[in-house]
Amino acid sequence: MEQEQICPECGASGSLCQTRFDEFLALEFSDPGYGAVHHLTVAAYMLQHSSKLTREGWLYERELLREFLVENKPPALVRQQNRDVVDSGKRQFKIKSRTGQPVIAKTAWARTICDVRTESAEIYCKDVTEWARAVLEDAEKISEIGK
Repeated sequence: MEQEQICPECGASGSLCQTRFDEFLALEFSDPGYGAVHHLTVAAYMLQHSSKLTREGWLYERELLREFLVENKPPALVRQQNRDVVDSGKRQFKIKSRTGQPVIAKTAWARTICDVRTESAEIYCKDVTEWARAVLEDAEKISEIGK
């Protein structure tokens, strides 16, 4: 009997995270109804897969998600406010990791990308928003973040 693969970072079964993320991006870029939550998809996925980020990048993504969900700031406003912060010529930190090592300890996430359904834009947006809220709640409990 073959043992089921588990994502070492988010704990989702089947290790389909990257495949689903890529599928979601294609869906979001091809259909504006799905694309309405693109900002949440990216931030939630990156927080759960911290090997893609530096410590500063992870903290930045967590703050972005908080601005979107708690402060209800629209993506256009956040982009405008953070224009200089993320401009690679002006930014004081790296966002993407070059090491591929997670910057947070293995975390038991309440929801993962595998909990998101895609049968309609309405269901998808609802599920992505619920996933993102759960990720933010879990991420805010994480106090030890590697260098």
